[in-house]
Amino acid sequence: MSSSKSKAKGESLKSADTILTSEEFRSSKSWKDYDFIIFGVPVDLTVKLIAQLPPDYSGMITDLGSTKKDIIQAVETRFPDGHNYVSSHPMCGSEESGLEFANVLLYEGRLCILTSPKNAKPEIKDRLENFWKFVGAETIEISAEEHDSILSYLSHSPHILSSIMADWAANQKTVKRYTDLSPIPLNGGGFRDMTRIAGSNPKMWAAIFGSNQNEIYKSLLDYRDRLDSILEKLNPKNTLDPKEWERFMETSRISRDYILKNQDDSKKH
Repeated sequence: MSSSKSKAKGESLKSADTILTSEEFRSSKSWKDYDFIIFGVPVDLTVKLIAQLPPDYSGMITDLGSTKKDIIQAVETRFPDGHNYVSSHPMCGSEESGLEFANVLLYEGRLCILTSPKNAKPEIKDRLENFWKFVGAETIEISAEEHDSILSYLSHSPHILSSIMADWAANQKTVKRYTDLSPIPLNGGGFRDMTRIAGSNPKMWAAIFGSNQNEIYKSLLDYRDRLDSILEKLNPKNTLDPKEWERFMETSRISRDYILKNQDDSKKH
């Protein structure tokens, strides 16, 4: 665990037989007693823990990091020769954080991305694939660079945009006035759904933004270009073409169905 508070919570919930903080883990003298290590802490802390791994550790190692470039570089620096480390990124979870939100079915039917550093032993990837399949997940292998580019579009930038939207609306004068006056929320489902992830773990997401800054920046520039195009069409100087907007909305629906493979599981987990 990343803190003693999280450790205490885990112990009270009986989440595991033994729970260590990251500091306790780093100072452990019992590395050889561990058959399988999974780092489930923010990316920056994962990198620090990798640097502490014994060079002769023989167990299997993975992580749950949301970015891969820094992690893979750390592994290749620590283990320039053969090693037992393959990185993982299970594509699941929610805006909630903490052991009290643990879900036994979290990985069922979900995808886990695997990223292999140089010189990873081939059998380790096979064993890790079997582990993820055992808990219900499917797997795909993607390089660190491609992973971070993909996730900037499908996760990291959407979190920033969701956070901007929450702040943007909450600070609009008329919205604020009537939110204060209304007995129940003014918004419908659209705003709720678009801003759900704005409440995600701040510490974890700060680490993600820092470790994938370049790819997030590039994806948001791409987003801005598309937003500028929409703004030009909405410019009051121009006449709106209803057919063009119908095509825009239809194309966006097709694009969403394509990305989600026609499997809208927004109510799962």
